[in-house]
Formats: sequence, C-alpha cells, structure tokens
Amino acid sequence: MFKFILPTFLILLSGGLFFFYADSSYQDIKELKEEKIQYDEALNKSRELREIRDELLQKYNSLDSDDKDRLEKIIPDNVDNVKLIMEIDSIASKYGAVIRRVDVNSSIDESESLGKSDKEYNTIKLDLTIESSYEDFSKFLGDLSNNLRIVDVNFLSFESNYLNLYQFKLSFKTYWLK
Repeated sequence: MFKFILPTFLILLSGGLFFFYADSSYQDIKELKEEKIQYDEALNKSRELREIRDELLQKYNSLDSDDKDRLEKIIPDNVDNVKLIMEIDSIASKYGAVIRRVDVNSSIDESESLGKSDKEYNTIKLDLTIESSYEDFSKFLGDLSNNLRIVDVNFLSFESNYLNLYQFKLSFKTYWLK
C-alpha cells in the first residue's frame, strides 16, 4: 500500500507544483516573448524609417539652392505676413495697381471637428483692396497665379470709381507648413 500512496503523492505534488508555480512562470515567459516580438518589430520599423529619412535627406541635400528656394516659396515653413504683402505689392506695382487696404486673418476652418488637426499645413486669409484699371488688374491676377506661392482666390468684387479706375476687393488663402 505504501508503494501505491508514495508514487501517487509524488505525482500529485509534481502536478501541483507544475500548475501553481511552473505554469504561471511559463505564462509569464510567453507574455515576455510576445512583448519581445513587438519590440523587435518596432525596432525594425524604426530602422526602415531611418533609412527612408536618410534617403529623403540625401535627395533634399542633392537639390541645388535655387530649387530649395523655390520649394520654400511654394509652401513656406512659417508665415511671414510682411514678406507676403511686400511680394504682392511688388507684383501690383509692376502694373501701376495701388493696394489701398490689407487685412490678414489666420484662417480657422469651422467645418473641421474640434480637437487636434491632422493637417500638416495652416492657411492664412488675406483681404486686399486694390485700385487699378481692369487691364492692369487682370495682368496682376495673371502674375499672382503664375507666382510660386500657392494662392486660392475665394472672393472678388469691384466698384467703379472715376475715369478708368476700379476698386477691386480680393480675398484669398495661402498656405504654410506647421
């Protein structure tokens, strides 16, 4: 009988040790292995992103300075209201158009949802009042549209003053990177 009880007791003891100690340690090890796999995947992804960043940086550095200046002018990385207004004024003065009034507003699109925006750019709205002849104003708009700076005209109206001059009210948006 003792031969039967002792092996049974040892089997039950080893089973209890397995279920209460070894099994929980084994489960912890499995969780740690899964976590290690996730970390390895994140590390591999970061290496890939670093390689992509290095390639893009190499391409950017291979551009000549004129092309970099043009890229900066298309969508600048900061909003420089004074420089933008001076640029528009120089285009207008080429055709004898006189800018009478400038209003600058940071644009907040109310159709967007509240919270953090996922957009990588911001917009700024400019309202101009320009006095010019129709022909000169149309040349001004042509130069403004051919300018490297991206400009979206939202509103245009005009009033007749005297002689051959008109007062044009122009509203447009331009963009800059965050």
